[in-house]
Amino acid sequence: MRDLIKEAIADLKKNEGFIYVTSEGKKIDLHEAAARGIAVTPVNPKDNVIKKLESAGLYLTDGRFMNDLNELVSLINGSSSGKSGKRRTFTDAEKSKILEEWKKVEAAGKKTKAAFAREIGVGYQTFINWLRG
Repeated sequence: MRDLIKEAIADLKKNEGFIYVTSEGKKIDLHEAAARGIAVTPVNPKDNVIKKLESAGLYLTDGRFMNDLNELVSLINGSSSGKSGKRRTFTDAEKSKILEEWKKVEAAGKKTKAAFAREIGVGYQTFINWLRG
């Protein structure tokens, strides 16, 4: 299990943002595809990682599962409360990278703002506030 988690972390770190694939499923650089007039589909590398983790029984996109897992970890660590109350904060650089990715996804017309916000783990209103900048 530990190896699977380390592999998932490595996979996510080596892919900075979306990858683009042709209709045949081959990876291609977005600029190259545009220059050659090839239609591409943006693919979030997180999707493959999520599938691998779920096949091993780790449902990290399931809120109830994550609540149970967090409660278990806090109980093991001696915390009396199941919730830590801490929120994820993003640096300005992380926000900029996310907004750049949104521009690519928006240009492709594949997702709504709400779906994109859910996918990256940010509240919809928070994402809207970032867009308003």
